[in-house]
Amino acid sequence: METTYSWILDSGGAGRGAWQGGVLYEFMRWCRIHGRYPRTAMGASVGGYAAADVATGTKETVLKGWRHWGTPARRGAGRGRFRALLVASTHYVMAQRELAGVFDAHPPLRLLIFTTRVRRLDGRPFGRADRLRFFLKAATRKLPAGGKYLPSGYAEDPVIFAHPLPPELRSERVRPLARGNYHRVIEASCLIPVAMGLPLAPGDLGQGDYPGDRGAVFIDGGYTLKIPLARFESDPALAPLARWAAADRTLVFCCNPEGALWETSSRLRRLDGEPAVRRAVRENRLLVIRPDHRVEAGFLCMDNATALRTFERGREQARRLLRSGDVLRFLEG
Repeated sequence: METTYSWILDSGGAGRGAWQGGVLYEFMRWCRIHGRYPRTAMGASVGGYAAADVATGTKETVLKGWRHWGTPARRGAGRGRFRALLVASTHYVMAQRELAGVFDAHPPLRLLIFTTRVRRLDGRPFGRADRLRFFLKAATRKLPAGGKYLPSGYAEDPVIFAHPLPPELRSERVRPLARGNYHRVIEASCLIPVAMGLPLAPGDLGQGDYPGDRGAVFIDGGYTLKIPLARFESDPALAPLARWAAADRTLVFCCNPEGALWETSSRLRRLDGEPAVRRAVRENRLLVIRPDHRVEAGFLCMDNATALRTFERGREQARRLLRSGDVLRFLEG
């Protein structure tokens, strides 16, 4: 029986995203040659963008993105602001050829992009003060537990957009990813309020009238689902999707140099120490790839030269890993 693989792409902003892109470039090349390409790719934020790259089936998509990241032609309107750069990049990288690779492939790779739906519990509109609170939540994520800013009075739910989503799996929390909402879903998955402007409304994502969407906005998926290993098992609303996306082996491209598998970007629960995760590693069902060097590019890096150097360091590391006995044993089944 053929071994199936799923890839989880971690979030980490543009800097670690460039490292991840370099690693992906080499892994996609190796897996295509050796017939070990993943059946499922998923992620939040830059990880969602990277998963979309993987779903096109061509490593050139990854190279296309980082070769032009931060160049004047890709910045679009907005004087080089990160949000404008992201929007310009998604439309440039995910053009018609790439969209065909995602939506016209037979069989298609299963693609899952994580977003976060957030709304006030008192029913009032999500406004300027709310955006600032969620910016502060992201800005304090690396502090110890007592120093993190964790606002109360909000409902925060992971909403996953997936393709090709069977009709029986569709729900308020699991929605179809389609050509019409593809670019905006990636944008929402990466969006940290204030740092990247206004959140997206449900209508921006082309959605129907879901009760939980009233008064809600969509922001970075990492707020509620960064590494889904535990959430997929424990959340009844996501369990059917988890079964559909399951594979024999899971490869996590972790942007944290320590290999920390944080369940969400708030860093409240670290999964790599969980017994089930350790057992999966021992049984060669889970492999974690992490940076083996200091990543040069920063979170909101917009400099092309820095991003490309970071990308190339990722490629170098991947080539070393693909000569490693442990990695080859995992990939070769």
